[in-house]
Amino acid sequence: MVTIIVAAHGESAPALVSTASMILGNLENVHAVTFLPGQGPEDLQAEYARIEKESGAEEVLLLVDLFGGSPYNAAVLFAAERENIDVVSGVNIPMLVEVISAAGRKSATLSSLVAKAHKAGTKGIRSYQEANQPDAAAKPAEAPKPAAVEVPAEQQVPGGHMDAVFMRIDSRLIHGQVAGSWVPHVAPQTLIAASDNAAADKLRKTLLLQVAPTSVKTNVLDIAKSGRVYSNPKYTGMKTMFVVENPVDALRLLDEGIEIAEINVGGVTFKQGMVQLSDAVYASEEDLAAYRELLSRGVKLTLQKLPNHSPVNLAKVLKDKGLDK
Repeated sequence: MVTIIVAAHGESAPALVSTASMILGNLENVHAVTFLPGQGPEDLQAEYARIEKESGAEEVLLLVDLFGGSPYNAAVLFAAERENIDVVSGVNIPMLVEVISAAGRKSATLSSLVAKAHKAGTKGIRSYQEANQPDAAAKPAEAPKPAAVEVPAEQQVPGGHMDAVFMRIDSRLIHGQVAGSWVPHVAPQTLIAASDNAAADKLRKTLLLQVAPTSVKTNVLDIAKSGRVYSNPKYTGMKTMFVVENPVDALRLLDEGIEIAEINVGGVTFKQGMVQLSDAVYASEEDLAAYRELLSRGVKLTLQKLPNHSPVNLAKVLKDKGLDK
């Protein structure tokens, strides 16, 4: 078990941890340490030691703000004669989210998390204009995203299709909760954001692909093309995660032939005239009709923002609110 300590000047460490919690849900073995006026390095070392002792940590990773700052210097003194403690400076949200996500895996080690911190912290620093320069030589090279693995022609089965292992309704499509929590949880081979609007909007499509997780091949496709790709024998059995903006599009995917037994309803933002179904999900009359149709087809609908949140049966919510008919 690796305990993570985030230490920074002022109140920024609790804010960083709170932001990570918003993206990842409840956090375990993650602690924030403040450094306020009037405190010294000995106060920080004492707090690091307290957390290490109370958490029963086998290994400790300290993520601090400034190289050479007091949280860093105190952390270095704390780690100097211990092989089970390391310190990484320059903590930011991409670094923190990636490290926390990786720390939850059984294979996580201190050295592997340090490597994650370096990579994610650096990669999270991007310029939109630079990333979209037509001259590829002008921008830093990035590791290519993994390609979708096709089934060899001799192994393709007529009528074969992808394995839709997860579908989420989320009006933002791909963002921190999807990339940082659900993709690691579901572990698909490919991720498809299915949306006519996003597929036709060059800028939005570019932004979605930029925030997509590097661990899976990601595409932004319109609904009809999503159905054709799903039914392509070249991708028979490929574990695929779908994200759609609303229940109407989820229903359209089913009409395109995509088979799914359960749909996660994660986040639909409020618009005028919508009713509230949960703290993160609102629905229009058209949405409610689509939810009722999905339920009539035997699809289970579950309200759940993050993997470590308790799922709530949407059918019961609709019934309790008198919206099931």
